[in-house]
This record gives sequence, C-alpha cells and structure tokens, in this order.
Amino acid sequence: MSASDSARRIRLDLDKQVSIKPQIHLEEELFYADKDHKIAHGHGDEEYSYGVIRRVRAMSVMAARPLVPPVHMGIFQEIHQPSPTPVQSIHKRRSSHDASSVKDRRFLIDVEKTKQAILAQEDTDGDCQITIYDTGPKSFIVGTADSGGFHKFEIRGTYALSNLLQELALASEYGRKTIVLNEARINENPVDRMSRLIKYHFWDGLTRRIDADGLEKICADPKNRGQDQRSRIYVPFHDAFALEYYNTIAKERLHLGLDVVQLPEIISPEYVKSLDTSPGILSLSLRKQVDSATGEIVVRGAPFVVPGGRFNEMYGWDSYFEALGLAEDDRIELARGMIENFHYELEHYGKILNANRSYYLTRSQPPFLTDMTIQVYNKLVTKGTWEPKTLHAWMIQSIKAAIKELLGVWMVSPRLDATTGLYRYYTEGVGMPPETESSHFDHIIRPFADRRNLSIEEYTTLYNNLEISEPELDQYFVHDRAVRESGHDTTYRFEKRCANLATVDLASLIYKYQKDIGVLIDTHCKSVIAFRVRKGKDDTNLKKFLKWREAILSHGVTGCIGDNGHWDSSWAKGLAIMGKDLFQESAISTNTIPDTKHEDLLVIDYEETDASPDFFIVKLPARIFTEMASHTQTKITKYLWSPTDKMFFDWDCELHEQSVYETVTCLWTLWAGCATPQQAEVMVPTVLSKFEAVGGLVSGTEESRGTISLDRPNRQWDFPFGWAPHQIMAWAGLKQYGYSIDARRICYRWLYVLTKSFVDFNGVVSEKLDVVNMTHKIDVEYGNVGADFQFVVREGFGWMNASYQVGLTYLNESMRRALGALTPPDQLFRKLGI
Repeated sequence: MSASDSARRIRLDLDKQVSIKPQIHLEEELFYADKDHKIAHGHGDEEYSYGVIRRVRAMSVMAARPLVPPVHMGIFQEIHQPSPTPVQSIHKRRSSHDASSVKDRRFLIDVEKTKQAILAQEDTDGDCQITIYDTGPKSFIVGTADSGGFHKFEIRGTYALSNLLQELALASEYGRKTIVLNEARINENPVDRMSRLIKYHFWDGLTRRIDADGLEKICADPKNRGQDQRSRIYVPFHDAFALEYYNTIAKERLHLGLDVVQLPEIISPEYVKSLDTSPGILSLSLRKQVDSATGEIVVRGAPFVVPGGRFNEMYGWDSYFEALGLAEDDRIELARGMIENFHYELEHYGKILNANRSYYLTRSQPPFLTDMTIQVYNKLVTKGTWEPKTLHAWMIQSIKAAIKELLGVWMVSPRLDATTGLYRYYTEGVGMPPETESSHFDHIIRPFADRRNLSIEEYTTLYNNLEISEPELDQYFVHDRAVRESGHDTTYRFEKRCANLATVDLASLIYKYQKDIGVLIDTHCKSVIAFRVRKGKDDTNLKKFLKWREAILSHGVTGCIGDNGHWDSSWAKGLAIMGKDLFQESAISTNTIPDTKHEDLLVIDYEETDASPDFFIVKLPARIFTEMASHTQTKITKYLWSPTDKMFFDWDCELHEQSVYETVTCLWTLWAGCATPQQAEVMVPTVLSKFEAVGGLVSGTEESRGTISLDRPNRQWDFPFGWAPHQIMAWAGLKQYGYSIDARRICYRWLYVLTKSFVDFNGVVSEKLDVVNMTHKIDVEYGNVGADFQFVVREGFGWMNASYQVGLTYLNESMRRALGALTPPDQLFRKLGI
C-alpha cells in the first residue's frame, strides 16, 4: 500500500471516530470545546486535519531495553522495535519536569501500539502509571505529524510521559486508533493543566443525581446493598411524589433490582438501627423540568458532587468546600443544586446528614449552610440568570433551612451543653456504626467478649441485637459516632471523649450561623422572618414553642442559654422549609413592620390559622439571632480562650477544664469572625509557629499527638497530615483579619505539594497530604482516597479540587509562575522576602 493510500485510510478512520457522540455531561454550565479531547487528539479543528499529512509510516520507538515488569514483558517483546534512524542520548534518565522547546510540534501517534510500548518501557512497577518511582529511561520517541511519522522526536521527563500516557488512554476510550497530538498538550504548564482538568472534567466525574439515570450508577455501589443483595432507596414519609416516581423506576428498570421503602413519619434511633442489615441510599430533591432535546417535561434529580472514590454519596461538610471550588469555576448551578438537596434533607430528615445513606439518619456533620448560601447567592446575583423575585424567594427558603438546622439540631440536647451554653458533636444513634469494616472494632470488643467466654463474632451479634447490656461499650460508641459527626475521624484529640467536648471549631461555626442569620433576616426580610411549623402529635411542637417563647421573654436570650437555663428550641424540628407557596408573594417577605416604639423589647409573634390547622406561624426578629451570636462569642472567650497559651482550646464538659490538645481549628475563630482583634494579634504568630509546616498547615502538633507505636498508630487527622478544609478556612480567616501575606504564604505551600504530586505521580489528586514530608504517599488508617488509579485520574477528590481552584485566587502572578515552575516554597519566600 502506498503512503498516500495509507493517509486516505487513516483519514477515513478519523471521520468515523469524530462521529462518535461525546460523553453527556450533567451540568452544561460551561462551554469547553475539548471535553472529549477531539482537539487535543487532532480531531477537532481544521488545523489538525490529516490533509496536511502526505506520508504515513509504521509507528516505531527506539530506547534502551529497561527492566520490564512481568506484567508488561510479553507486550514489550512483541512491539519494542529499534528505530531505523539514529537517536542520541535517550538512555539518560530525565527529570520529572523538563523545560519545553520554543517550537510547538505535533505528533502522529498509533494509539494502542504507543500506549503498550510506553507502558512496557516506562511503567517498571506495573501500576499503569508513570511516576518518579519508575526506573525507566524517562525518554520516549514519537514521530512528527508534519513528516507523516518519518521524523522522530524525543519526549522526556516523568511529567510529559505521564501526560502522553493519559492522552493515549483517553484516546483509546474514545475508540481512536490514530491521533495527532500537540506538544503543548503534554508539556502543558502543570498549574494550567490541573486547574483545567478540575474545571472541565473532575467536577463532571464527581456529579451525581438521584433519578432514573443516576440510579444506574448508584445501584452499582455495593454499599447500597443489604444481606439480600438488593439495591434499596429510602423515601421520606411526606414525599409522595418521590415515592411514586421511584416505584415507577423500579417497575420500568427491573435490572436495577430496586427496593423502594417509605420511611416512617417519626424516625427513631432504634428504627435506624434496625436498618443496619438493609442499608440503602436516601432520596434527595427531584425537579420537574423541560428536556431541551424533546421539549417534554421530565423528572431530574437536583445535582450534587460526591467526594470521590468510595465516598459515592452527598456528604455534609465536603459539599461546602466543593461549592467554593464550583463557584470559582463558574459551576454555580451545580453548587445551588447541592443547597437544594440540603434543604430537602432538613425538610425530610431533620438535619444535614453525614451523607445520604440510611445509617447516617442520626448523624450530621460540621454546619456550613449559611456561608454556602451567601457565597452561592452572591454568584447568582452577579451571573444575573435568575429573576430577582425568584432569587429572593430562594434566599428566604435558605434562611428558613438555616434556622431549622440551628434551632432544631445544634441548639438542642444532646448537642447543646446546658452548663456552658456551647456545642458538642453528639449523635442520636445507638450501637456500632455499621459503615465500618467488620473487623474495625475487634480490638475494642475483644476484652468484653473474653469476659463472657464468647468469640468476637458471637459477642458482636448479641450486642448489635441489644441482647447484651454493656454501658461502658455503649459510651465508647457514643464518642465514636461523635468523632464521625465531627468530620475528623479519627484523631487522638477526640479519642474516647469527643461527645464530652465543646470544640472550638463547632463553636465558631455556630457563632457564624447566628451572625449570618441575623444579617440575612435584616437584609432580605425587613428584620423579621415568618415561617410555618408543624404542630406535631398532640400539638407537641406548639407547646414547646410557647414554653420557649415565655422563657426568652422572661429571662432574655442570655438568661436561657447555658448555666442550666430554660432553653429548648426543639420545636424548630417541625419548621416547614419547602412548600407549594414558595414562590407566591406571601412567601417572599413577611411584610412585618418592626415595633420601633419598643426597640428595647424582644418581640416573638405567632399565630394559628384555620386555613392550616396542622401548622402554626412563627415570626422571629433578626435581633434574637444577633443576641445569640454575641452570647456565643462571650462563651467562646470564657471557656475556650487561653490568655497564657495565646490560642483557643476545646472545653471538656465532663471534666470542666480545657483540653490540652493543640488543634489548627483554633483558626476557625478567624474565619467565623468571633476572635477579637486583640486575640488575633497574639494568636496568629503563636499558631503559625506551631502549625505551619513546609507543605501547609498540619492538623495538630506532634506534641499533642503523642508517641506513635504499633499499639498506638498514626491517626489521619493528626500530625503530620494536612487537610483541605483546614487550609481553606485558615486562608480566609487570616485574610479577613489583615494577615494576607501569611495567608498567601501558607496557601503557596499547600498548592506546591498538590502540584508536585500531580507532576511526579501521573496527575494524582488525593484526599489528604503529609505536609511535613510533602507527599501524598501515606501509610495511615483508611489509606488515601484518589491515590489508587490506572492510566488517568478521572475525578480527583472533591475538597482537594476545590482547595486548588480557591487557592490559586490567593496567589499573585509571580507566585503562580513560580508554582508552575515548581519553585520550592522556602526558596521562593527567600526571594520575595516573606
């Protein structure tokens, strides 16, 4: 066959490949011409067409034969051919990130042959990645497109070769046999590449919906199956529409084996415990919308982002940080969908859940809804795609949701400590957390089992069936579930005491809620908000409200919260967030005129109407929430601030003393704004001296963690590990108090480790980092989600993605250039004098 015939044949193959329908992305907020890599692979733009190729020859590669792992040996022997043209200096091992040439080239590549050849030569440990741990020559030869593959070019370095492997893997998935690949793609600035992948690919890879199509993926998750191996979805008692919808799906899509279960109206801890053997996903918000392709009304689930890996559901505090990243990437409707799902959870499940699975019905997570709402609202206003009236109504619903969470979850027993007036992580669940591996608690169970001459399995069965009473073990699991609610599972900070601690992080978050709600009511509701509350069985909620109202009017807010006061806002569990009247005029504002004649009086109104006999209407002023915030700030200083140590600590409500564990979450007081300027002035240098490591902020100090041994292993939320939430909160808090240089410095440290791992390890974006040793390679409980993959990273990890996109906004242009060049942090700071 002549060269011209070969070129014509390849052009025909290309035409077939271009006609393949690209992947459907759930949220088309952004236009990105290369979502399916057509342009990168020479299939999109005319300048990349095969018309310029006059001659095509067989793909050839020349390299010294490296040590080849057995998994690739057969492939290597079959296709590893020496090049007919001499190539010099390819035996020398190249660095991870070599500088690119001035001229931009294009390469003609046979996808499968090149993919197998590069794996055989460079992937010496057989993990389907090219990393700095591989011992190949880090040099690979490809043919240029302009010469029809005749002239050769050397691609060098771990980063470029791993990018080549990733592009080949993607091209293979799209069914392409031959591609033209631009040199700029494989030598792309790592900061630009990582940010681009997050914005246009990773968010899509992490997006889910609980609807017919979404259930196809969700039902494949083994966590969604019980002992009978059926996939299961639980639907709230008051959501008749969802119940009908999911029952229809179960009938129409029999291959899902979907079991649809309606939850009872009252969800008790004992009921939740009974579901341990039949776990399932919990339904989230559904929408009726017009299908743009057919014009028909369809039902779609409100979209949300999952963290990634085994975390394949909507999580509580993860969602806040993911929303910050989405906002930076102009994916604001996706972020709004997550808030919509939080409204649904609060309406039907009574709290923002740890995650939307049945065994999390008694457990929440750190609360961020008010700031999440404010951030998304401001972006929606700027974007201007919503009618102001509709956007205002959405904000009113969001305020109601935040009030329900504040008063109905965090400011009631068992989470409100009656003595201090501060707040604890404390779930309502009973028994062992069922989401753990079967052997997770063996070391805890063994002494109790030995006392009764039972095996661990026998004892566990009896204990879970409530056939054994063991108060000491019960208390252990109270603390264990509290640790999981805190989001910091696990850490020696909380070991066997979490439910006793009024933590500085939770106190800061509750203060922020109280302050935000007061401001939002002032701004959007003319200083007073009205909402409906279900009376409950035997008017329980109404009776509790009247008692709560009387206590506040008699003793004031400060006289009711703490010091064993009369505060009981559990009536707010019946607060109705969502309803048919959401976008009616009456729902948009209360039209209540504040009583300016008696500004010194706190007015709390309510009324009952014949039109809604099952509800009563409550009107609360902004002032009540601002008074709560002021009171909480006072309590934080009284119980959590240490003038001697110049930082905040947790308070042990049982021992009536401060904890001695030094935690980086003391900086959350800056994010929330509850630290005084005087406290911040002495705290910031103290805290940075303790927690600033070479790769960012460490979770706790080494001294607080204590000695590590076989019997006392590392915990993932302790030294030397760093986490995205701690970094993001610290950056914002430091900037808010005027410490922008410090914020920028620790931000660069964090982004450097992320970028260095991305460059050196085949594009990895993992769950957490060792910020002391500057690596994602971590040997600790639960591993490191996102670090184990083949060929190409599909989704990163939710809050890590967000930390990168948010973090880049803190860097100036020179720091961003330095990051792209992988300039070590301390080297850069010496140059900049910071």
